[in-house]
Amino acid sequence: MKIQSLLCTLIFVTISISSEAQFLDRVKKAAERGVSKAVEKRIEAEAEKIAQRQLEKVFMGIYGPEGLPGMDIEKILSGIHADVPIGDQYDFTGYSTMLLTGLDEKGKPIEPMNLKSFFSDSDWVIGMEIEIKEKEKKDGTSVIIYDLERNASIILFDNEGQKSRLAYGYDFDKMASGMEKSSDEMNDERALNFIKTGKSKTILGYTCDEYQSEDEAGISSIWITELAVGNKSGFWEENNPVLAARMKNQNRKQFNHLPQGGMLELDYKSKKDKSEIQMTVTEINENSHQSFLMSDYQNVFTGNQ
Repeated sequence: MKIQSLLCTLIFVTISISSEAQFLDRVKKAAERGVSKAVEKRIEAEAEKIAQRQLEKVFMGIYGPEGLPGMDIEKILSGIHADVPIGDQYDFTGYSTMLLTGLDEKGKPIEPMNLKSFFSDSDWVIGMEIEIKEKEKKDGTSVIIYDLERNASIILFDNEGQKSRLAYGYDFDKMASGMEKSSDEMNDERALNFIKTGKSKTILGYTCDEYQSEDEAGISSIWITELAVGNKSGFWEENNPVLAARMKNQNRKQFNHLPQGGMLELDYKSKKDKSEIQMTVTEINENSHQSFLMSDYQNVFTGNQ
């Protein structure tokens, strides 16, 4: 099983990994193929035309030719041309850092990846930061902010002090309804079933319980906190609005048996190939305030706003 397929399989495990984790994983890979350089070129000349061509490649790389359930790639791309409203500033109160490691389907080690998930006081703003690498060297950072109130996704690039951004519309309701439809089509035999093992341990000062699940595809073990980390919204928390607010209420029967709290560790082994994935939170800082002022970032399409 490919790592990207694995992340989709684990959507109901992590509550909020789903499309965000897969999105970040593939954005990182796309960035390694030179997307960061393409962004610089778009700023310099013919921004919209070049962006359209490059972003089509990026999104196809992110979601694959068939896309994710309920997600219309053409609609996302068309939203790029629209005047997508965004906030003037996005504030975060802390962060957690997660390390992703593992093996690909052939048993070869995948490149380790660090993801920084920001904590927010707002239930409608979530964000994450990744490192952009080119030829195994750091080539800047990228921050992805989801403004759920405005149904907008904002990608912030920072390459040696040169800051730029792009924003596009994101139909979260359609995505949620698409995922709901997919889960409705799952029969009882295929539905995910997580068993609390009774084991517990402390990770970074948080008490966690172990849950295990096994199906024909693979075996997973996850460690979940009893409560949300810092009682804040974050990508790995059960109160992520993308799924919790918009899907859990609509599909309560499917979600009732799932563990609550934040995921601090995950281990997955495929039965169909040699792939494995480990996700481990390595740092939690609940008091690291950071703000992103949109006026500091040059708009890829229209220049400074």
